[in-house]
Amino acid sequence: MSVSRGASERARVPATVRRRMQPRAGTLAASLGPAVRAELAEAGIWLALVAFGLAGTALLASTDISLGCPRPPWHDGWAPRLDPLVVVPLAVAATVIALTAWWASTIRPPRSVAFRLPWSVLLLLGYLGSLAFSLALALVTPGDLAAGLRAPADLLAAAGAVGDDPLGRLAAYTSTTPHAAAGSVAVLPAHPPGPVLATWLLTRAGLHGAVPIGVLFTALGALTVPVVCVAVRSLCHETAARRLVPVLVLAPWSVWMAASPDAVTAALAALAVAIGVIGCEPERRSVWWALASGLLLGLAALFGYAPVWLGVAVAAAYFVRRRPLLNVITGLGALLPLWLFYAWGFSWPDGLALASAPRPSVGAALAWIFLDLTVVVLATGPLAVRAARRLRLTPGWPFLVGATATMLFAVTLGLAEGGTERTWLPVFPWLLVAAVAPRPRPARPGDRLQAGSLPVILVSLSAIGALGLRLCLGGPAT
Repeated sequence: MSVSRGASERARVPATVRRRMQPRAGTLAASLGPAVRAELAEAGIWLALVAFGLAGTALLASTDISLGCPRPPWHDGWAPRLDPLVVVPLAVAATVIALTAWWASTIRPPRSVAFRLPWSVLLLLGYLGSLAFSLALALVTPGDLAAGLRAPADLLAAAGAVGDDPLGRLAAYTSTTPHAAAGSVAVLPAHPPGPVLATWLLTRAGLHGAVPIGVLFTALGALTVPVVCVAVRSLCHETAARRLVPVLVLAPWSVWMAASPDAVTAALAALAVAIGVIGCEPERRSVWWALASGLLLGLAALFGYAPVWLGVAVAAAYFVRRRPLLNVITGLGALLPLWLFYAWGFSWPDGLALASAPRPSVGAALAWIFLDLTVVVLATGPLAVRAARRLRLTPGWPFLVGATATMLFAVTLGLAEGGTERTWLPVFPWLLVAAVAPRPRPARPGDRLQAGSLPVILVSLSAIGALGLRLCLGGPAT
């Protein structure tokens, strides 16, 4: 009888009041518990991969296999240390993580977002965050305070040797540049003449000194973050692009973005992909966009040999949006800068032959494949595990196809062995696009409101990984 009386009393209580009287602990555990457990599991997988890669690297270093690199997989070597200036990048990372966690806490399912910055403001914050984190990490480089902000010495020397005859330098580039050797990350011959001519133009414009040029390279490279997010917004949806911003800002590859000409290559390649993807949207006049995308791809090919294969991402986007004829326009646009430089005396295929490091044995080739994959695991951080687990869920798969094609091209030709962390900078951001794919897949096709949860734990571990790398690695070669 007491049971029936209690039931009748509960029946007289309004439903809204009963919902308020229910404890919320179970709801929070149900909503946050699985997400947290998934992040911890992915973090554990990444740490296991890191341990396996470092153990394998140590084993390869102790063998008789000639790798051309005294302390693989890094050309700069290992130099574990403690640096009090680490508080600077730590403060930047903590600020980004705090804002990210606050943003995550204001999201209420299923469709209302309480905290929504204007898209342009978020892109600006992403750029500033990437620039600040890269500059802060550069302060922890071994040597004096500006050691990590100096442009490569061989790049400055080559630009100084151009003198008043840039066309003569172009014509003599492949005949005077020595063949690449495994383990070398010198700008020459691992790169086309684009970085040399760009540095020469900067000095002619009045920008002198290794540090000012290095800072400018860093500022240009930081544009990669907002540009990649713009491309993801077009091909995926805005929610995914917004959640990708902190993922890219605190990625471990920020360690190598400072003062690197490859950071400029990354920005150029990202801009080429973004313009191609945006230009093939149904409401746009795609011809001029496709031509601009091709021109930028060709320009990126004059800064690095492998990034031109990111054009595969543009071709795949044309396929998705049923605009196959745009491939012809983009392809012709990409060839125009190469034809122009050929008319001035530089043969891109001959330069590629110089940049391809010869492998002395099959064992060395397999060893470098393992070392390159280890670098990818460390440079992309724990978000790479989440991205790998969600590959089939993302509409941004064209980006992944382009990045994979670029990596296969570089591995096959032996490009950048011993310098993968720098020369693969144009590839790394695209490998994490799937990390913000929704799970489960949205019920409706083209759902622009759902995306993967903000992985605050993984973003935090990614920033810690970047700090750890910077404290363990030596300084850039001079």
